[in-house]
Formats: sequence, structure tokens, C-alpha cells
Amino acid sequence: MGPSGGITTRLFGEYDRTLFWPVLAIYTSLMIYAFLFPDAMGNTLSSIRDFLIFNFGWSVLLGVGATLIFCLYLFISPYGDLKLGADDTVPDFSFGSWVAMMFSCGLGIGFVFFSVAEPLTHLYESPHVIDMGQAGQAGGVAKAVQITLLDWGMHGWALFAVAAWAIAFPAYRYGQPLTVATGLYGILGDRCNTSIWGRLANGLGIIGTIGGNATMIGLGVASISYGLNTLFGLDLGPVGQALVMIVVIIAYVISAATGVERGIKLLSQANMIMAGIILLAILFFGHAPAQYLLNLATQQVGDYFGQVFSLQFWSDAGSFEQREWLGWWVVFYWLWYISYIPFCGGFIARISKGRTLREFILGVILVPMVLTIGWFSIWGGSAGYIEVNDIAPLWESVQEKPESGIYLLLGSMPGGWWLSLMVLFNIVVFAVTTSDSASFFAAMQVSNGNENPKVSMRLLWGVIIGFTGIMFQIFGGFSAIKSLAIVVGAPFFFVGIAYMYSVYRMLTLTKPKAT
Repeated sequence: MGPSGGITTRLFGEYDRTLFWPVLAIYTSLMIYAFLFPDAMGNTLSSIRDFLIFNFGWSVLLGVGATLIFCLYLFISPYGDLKLGADDTVPDFSFGSWVAMMFSCGLGIGFVFFSVAEPLTHLYESPHVIDMGQAGQAGGVAKAVQITLLDWGMHGWALFAVAAWAIAFPAYRYGQPLTVATGLYGILGDRCNTSIWGRLANGLGIIGTIGGNATMIGLGVASISYGLNTLFGLDLGPVGQALVMIVVIIAYVISAATGVERGIKLLSQANMIMAGIILLAILFFGHAPAQYLLNLATQQVGDYFGQVFSLQFWSDAGSFEQREWLGWWVVFYWLWYISYIPFCGGFIARISKGRTLREFILGVILVPMVLTIGWFSIWGGSAGYIEVNDIAPLWESVQEKPESGIYLLLGSMPGGWWLSLMVLFNIVVFAVTTSDSASFFAAMQVSNGNENPKVSMRLLWGVIIGFTGIMFQIFGGFSAIKSLAIVVGAPFFFVGIAYMYSVYRMLTLTKPKAT
């Protein structure tokens, strides 16, 4: 901890010096190197990224697939009635608020950013669609949406669920701090936060959180900048993008000052409602017939759940030389999710007190999956319909700027300007809640697992995450941001595997509640 009465302690509260300063030193060194030698940093990150994706993609498919299977076992296991906390513990948040905060804390920006660009990319470039002979045709739209659901579906949420339960169970049941290392309690016991392995997990967790969330914030800034240009004619360069990030940070400071119970919760609820309104507008007033989109969503329920176990292990073995698509989409996404394990796992643990294991798996994995099917079926189906029928040049546009797709689709509809304005505001709020949630998590880690770290400590990590995102967006673009997420997140793959064993050990040593 910091010295009693020291300047840093008065500023940031009690904190773990052996974690705070080394992580800050490593981060500062990387940023200085990236600033002075952006090309060298970009080349280094790209080389490591390519090596991981194209040499160890098979291990990512196996590990993430096993995580989902493990979660489904937890759902039907005899431990389903065990609670995060004592048997009489009541959840802090309503079910709806809980799900809304989970969505907004991590994946909200990505959901909007890739709503149009990803289904269209799969429609033209996915081997699944190409091998069907339906690339760019109506017959390939359903498959393109299904592959999008594979990227954004249950697998990422399963990674977060295992981490969240691993951290929350010993925290709320045995009084351990809410840290990444606590997730190893089933393996290390009371030494989880003092051993070298625990400290290494905490450090990797913070670095992974910075990289993963900087990626999401970078996407958010790119989308906000494009939206401002489209709606108001504001052509923002690097300085303008930096100003956008400053505005997001100011909004985040206001949110941070109000705490999880008010700031993040209220913003998350408002954003989910706004996203729902936009979705209904596309469904009923867009170019694609509502009947087609509802049929597509219905089919996706069967296609996704019926083929998820075969698709999750698909590694393009039908081709002697694996095509690059798998590495740039499925493997990339799942490595990106791995970088999110500490942040999303830690934040979900913070807001899940009082939930039973069965309710937890339902709320963290299955409910988000249903919402994801509705979201991408309507957005992706609409994009496919517009593209195939030559109503607007969506594919041509998203190849150059992925963030342009949502605005071009909405702009082709009645009232498109106002819907685009809503999307712009939606992304801003998602950026605020993401920054707030991520900085909240990082602050908890360096504050010895304190459930309510000081606002100043949360602000510090929010600025770090925002600065990282804008810096890599300016100097390296989207490719550099993607590389950053994978490189810093990949080491946490091993921690994620350890979490599964830790959860299993903790549950088997805990007597199930009598039924």
C-alpha cells in the first residue's frame, strides 16, 4: 500500500504499490516507444499478431469452445442454486439493469460499429458463403448473419462468465477482494492475492484491459468522427479526434462521480432503450420488409443453436492452406474477447452479487445471445437486402471505412438524419459507459479489490485507456488497434483456462444447496 498520508495516497486512496507502479512503468514505456517509433511499434505488433493468429488459431478455437461447453455444464449442474454470497443475499440490481450494464460495459460500441460492416464482409468474403456459391447474393445473407452471430455470440460471454464467477464466488462467499487474482482461489486458496502467480494475473489483467478497451474506444472515436462529418460536415483530423476523446472523458468523469448505482446503471438503461428504438425503426420503416427480417431472425435461432458446436471448431480444414478469413474474424474476435476477460469478468463480478449460478449463466450468456440474434438479424438482414438490391452502395463504402455503414444505411431511410443522430449519441454513451466500467475495474485492481475505488483513481485509468485508443487511432489506424488488443490480451488465455479449473474446484468443495 501507499505510505500513510503520502501525496499519492491522499490523491488516489489506499493502493497496492507493488502493482500500481510496475504496471504504470510498463505502460509508460510502451507509449513512449509507440510515440517515438510508431512504424517500428506497428510492425512489431503486427508480426506478433500474425504469428499468434496463424500458428495458434486452432488452440484458441479449442480453448474457447471448451469454455462454452463448461458453462453449459454449470447451468445443468447440481450447483445451480449456489449464490454469490450468503443464501439470503439479495441482488443489488434488477435483472434488466444487470443485463443492460453488462452489454454497455464492454461490447456496446462494437455492436453498433460492426452492425453493417461485418455481415456485408461475410456476405462477400467468408469461405462459408463463398463455398456455397452465394457470395454477394440473397442466398448468402442468412449464412453471413449466422457467422456474425458466431463472432458476437455465446463464446465471448462464456469467457466473461467463467471469469466473473471465479472472481465473485470467493469474493462474496469467503471475503476475498474483487481482483483478477481472486479468480485463482480454487487453485491457490488464501495465497491467491499474495503469490507471484496472483500478482502476475493482476498485472496482465490491467494491461489487457487497457489494450482491449483502447481498441473499443478507438472504434468509438472513429465512428463518432465519421458521424459528425456526415451529420454536420465537421471533417475532424487528429486534433479533432483528440477533442472528441476529451469530451468523452469529461462525460465519463461526470458519470464516474455518481458511482455504479447511478451513473453506469442509468446510462446503460437509457442506451439500451435508444438502441431498441433504432432497431424497431429499421424493422418497420427500413427498406427490407419486416416479414423478411422476422423470418431471418427466426431462422437464425435454429441455424445458430443448431450448428454452434460444429462451427465453433471449424478451422477451414477443407482447404490444404487455411484461408486468412478465419484468422481475421473468428480467431481475432475470440482473442479480442480474451483481452476482455479480466475487465468484463471483474466488472460483471462487481454487479452480480446475490445471483444464483443458474440465473448467472442465463443472464450472462443466454439472454445476451437472444438480444444478439435480434440485433444482427435486423441490421445485417437490412444491410444485405439493401446491398443485393442496389439500393445504396453499402459494401463499397464499408470496404474503405467500416464505420460508414450504419450511417449510410440509416441515411437511406425516411427520417434517416434523426436516426443517425440517435446512433451517434448511442455510440457516445457507449463510449462513456465503456470508459467508466473499464477504469472502474482497473482502479479496483490497484486499490486492493476495493468495490468503490476513489473517483480520482478511476479517472486516471480512464484517461490512460482513452489516450491509448486515440494515440493508436492517429498513428496506426484500425489495424494497429486490432494488433494491440490481440498482443496484450493473448497471455490471458492461460489465465482463462486456469479459471475453469478454479471454478470447478471451488464448486466441488462447496456443498450444493438442498432441493
